[in-house]
Amino acid sequence: MSNMETKDIAKTKLEHLQAKVRIKELQLGALLDISNSINSHFSTSALLEKYKHFVKEQLNIEQLALYSFHTSWECLLSYGFSKTDLNKIEVERDLIHMKEITSVNNEQNNALKHFDIVIPVYHDKKPLAYLLLADGNEEERSVSKLIKHLNFLQLLTNITVSSIEKQRLADEVLRHEKERRELMEKQNEILEGIVEERTRELRAEKEESERLLYNILPQELAEELKRKGSITPMRHDDATVLFTDFKGFTHASEDISPKKLVNELNEIFEAFDFITEKHSIEKIKTIGDSYMAVCGLPKQSDFHAVQTVRAALDMIQFLEERKGKSDFSWEMRVGIHSGPLVAGVVGTKKFIYDVWGDTVNIASRMESNGTAGQVNVSEKTYQKIKKYFKCEYRGKKEAKGKGKMKMYYVLHEKETERYIKAKHFIIKKMKKELPENLFYHGLHHSQDVCDVAAGIALKENINEKDTELIKMAAMFHDSGFIKKYDDNEVIGCKIAKEFLPEFGYSKEEIETICGMILATHTPQNPKNKLEEVLADADLDYLGRADFTSIAKTLFDELNAHGKPLTEKKWNQLQISFLKKHSYFTKTSQELRDPGKQKQLEKLISNNSPI
Repeated sequence: MSNMETKDIAKTKLEHLQAKVRIKELQLGALLDISNSINSHFSTSALLEKYKHFVKEQLNIEQLALYSFHTSWECLLSYGFSKTDLNKIEVERDLIHMKEITSVNNEQNNALKHFDIVIPVYHDKKPLAYLLLADGNEEERSVSKLIKHLNFLQLLTNITVSSIEKQRLADEVLRHEKERRELMEKQNEILEGIVEERTRELRAEKEESERLLYNILPQELAEELKRKGSITPMRHDDATVLFTDFKGFTHASEDISPKKLVNELNEIFEAFDFITEKHSIEKIKTIGDSYMAVCGLPKQSDFHAVQTVRAALDMIQFLEERKGKSDFSWEMRVGIHSGPLVAGVVGTKKFIYDVWGDTVNIASRMESNGTAGQVNVSEKTYQKIKKYFKCEYRGKKEAKGKGKMKMYYVLHEKETERYIKAKHFIIKKMKKELPENLFYHGLHHSQDVCDVAAGIALKENINEKDTELIKMAAMFHDSGFIKKYDDNEVIGCKIAKEFLPEFGYSKEEIETICGMILATHTPQNPKNKLEEVLADADLDYLGRADFTSIAKTLFDELNAHGKPLTEKKWNQLQISFLKKHSYFTKTSQELRDPGKQKQLEKLISNNSPI
């Protein structure tokens, strides 16, 4: 063999070798590209696009169809074939029996007539995919371009399909895990909802039981009962008992339906409850149409008789004002006596707080010997109140079981002539000129503040002259609403300065009154004892049982005056205000701070999630 022939053979071998190397490099590049895509968690569509690009563009395979097990043997990828050709193939029928790479030319199957080679892909004897290829040469069923890549295509398809299947399984696991977590979260939400609802119910039950307990017992005794489980009976050396009774109630009740009768008594006694609380008196019980209350226990008071008489006068005034609003006109007798008492809790099933002693009996005799529309007091009570009230001596009257006893009618509280005239003037002016939509800052509020201020002044040992100035400031402190809703305190001072000189008040006294009026502006900033008294009286309701109903009138008033509030926003404002507010006098701190704290706790409980 010549050197030339030898060289040609060597050259041919080298070219074949270089061609094989190029093929191997091409295959290796495809493997790396697919592997990187798998490691980078490419999506199924992106991975198939890589696969298709290599087969079509790099290997120049003109027609391809890939059927996969994980798509229930639907065609996963195809190009170069019509849908009609693909639809003819049924994997279970036409391909499932093929275990090795098979030339379709040897198959007598019309459904595969457009294909040249079938490449099955198995894993542990389980078929994963079938790759169908065609050369595109219609003249000759040649597979020359396909044969050299068959084994590699089988490997590449195995890797790709397996990765897609693993990705599908991983997605399925993630989906199940997500569903499991969502289910657990939903179950937790349901359980939390059940717990929250039960907690609300328990809290409501606790609040209701405590509300009933505080309705039955004075606060100090309710706390003692909760703490010790029992209440120690106490003797009180000096207290004042009040009895009321309606004139002709038995006869009148025969002409009234039971429902109407109960509603009438409920409305009246509810008002009496608010009156007694305002004057720091303990309601004991109602017996039919009779109302019984005591002042001076369990907390001692040096002015229990005065407080009780003021409450009695308020009750009679309430009934008088109610006559024009109700279908029925009730007239009531009131009897009051002061003396020693024994107080305690009786009963176990329907226990009540009650008082015993001759003082109770005498108070009852004062009531039965009285006159409708009058407050009848005993000699002992008279001696305690004569400094503060104008009374009429009735002489000695026969009291059942007690013989003859001195009795007095309380006519009115002792007030200077100038105060009476100025008070009547401002009441008349406010009735006539105040806007109708002042649901909170109406005349009723000024009168309430005046009553409370007088009570605080009494307990703070304010002298009579200064007490008169406090009461006058209370009557004028909301008069500014006649002209303007905002900055009403400044306007109220102008009204006071304009009219009070006519009634004999000096410039210095009017300046003192104006200082108190300005001290009611929120946030309150009183600068002396008198201003502290009026500031506390102005917001006395914050710690009373009628807080909710009074607060509702302020809510309605603000909305009526262009300050729109939702109930939620209003409750948030109330919570914020109650947290920041402080009473200034020792009297208000002792009387109203506990009640104010309960109102705050109730608002927070009702307006925040558990």
